[in-house]
Amino acid sequence: MKYKKINEATVQCIITAEDMLEYGLTLSDIFERNEKGEGFLRDIIERAHDEIGYQINGENIAMQITPLKDKGLVVTFTDEGPMGFKDILQHLKDVLQGVSDGLERQEAAEEENGQSAERFDENRRMFVFASLHQVMQYTASIPSTLSVKSHLYKEGDVYYLVMEKNRLSYKIFNKISAQAVEFGNLIAVSEERMQYLAEHGECLIADRAVSRLRRIYLA
Repeated sequence: MKYKKINEATVQCIITAEDMLEYGLTLSDIFERNEKGEGFLRDIIERAHDEIGYQINGENIAMQITPLKDKGLVVTFTDEGPMGFKDILQHLKDVLQGVSDGLERQEAAEEENGQSAERFDENRRMFVFASLHQVMQYTASIPSTLSVKSHLYKEGDVYYLVMEKNRLSYKIFNKISAQAVEFGNLIAVSEERMQYLAEHGECLIADRAVSRLRRIYLA
């Protein structure tokens, strides 16, 4: 594992496929938030102190998880809440374009062969939840005064909530996105990822998923 301090409150950890194998982990363990995955994520945060002297100053940790093409992960976490969440999002593009020389060479080879590398869409957010109940809990935390363009998908046993900035300000969009990490995991959105989800997942709610689920949960 390789740690990088983005600022005093925000850290990025690159986890290779070999690291995942050593810990006996799969992506499902991480995104379904089972006991093994949660323990691993806690260990990453604790090890950050020994590796780069990271000190947790707040109680709430916002975390963003990005799968890499080599089956590894990049985990970015902050204790600054919505403000730190903005720093996380600013680094997603670098993650998707390659956080190591190996990934950069892979993407360059793809471009030479006429294939396009993934590009982060900063106006959309995708969250992965282990249950529909967690999705509904989150949507209930969003003020009813906000109209959020959103869609709900299911693939296997997990649920994907996609939210679009649309007419929201970035301040509000970042704030409600930061709230989501209490219930699920954030993953980076690209057009390729959306196409994959549309082809392999099931669209449960095509539009206004947040308001519809919030209404059901609070009924």
